[in-house]
Amino acid sequence: MTNPSLSEAQRDLSRAYAGGAPGVFASGLVWLIAGTMWQFHGTKAGFAALFIGGMMIHPLGVLIERAAFRAPKATIGKPLETLAIEATIPLFVGVLIAWVLLVRAPDLAIPVFAAIVGARYFLFRTIYGEIAYWVLGAAVLLAAFAALFGIGIPPNVAVAVGVVELLAAMLILHRWRARR
Repeated sequence: MTNPSLSEAQRDLSRAYAGGAPGVFASGLVWLIAGTMWQFHGTKAGFAALFIGGMMIHPLGVLIERAAFRAPKATIGKPLETLAIEATIPLFVGVLIAWVLLVRAPDLAIPVFAAIVGARYFLFRTIYGEIAYWVLGAAVLLAAFAALFGIGIPPNVAVAVGVVELLAAMLILHRWRARR
């Protein structure tokens, strides 16, 4: 088999992962839980929820994809799956940076991690061929920067990120269904 075109690989991966919407949805739930923990139990509890929940995003997303959408496994999109895995490395670096900030500047830990997550979403435009990921990345970065620079909104950046991700998941899912 010859190398598939980028658009063929994107379609394959989009088909296999329901456009990535289930993963964004799972992430949104994790951010909402972390925001709630942060609000009622402090920054360390919110960060712990984000860390533990973050490890559950991919498995939960795959479970939703397979159970709710009966999505098949990717076939020709494997190089893009590799790119998604490689993009996890900066996420781990972000967790380390946020963890250090949790000790040295706790008010910055969650907003900085939100900025790292927002920046990572831009890559998913290439992975899935879906422009909505640029919008999602920009919205998450906007919320993170507002929190980092004290621009009042959002008072709880984790809740804001969760809401943005849930809305984006609905948009991405709608656009994915329209292309099927």
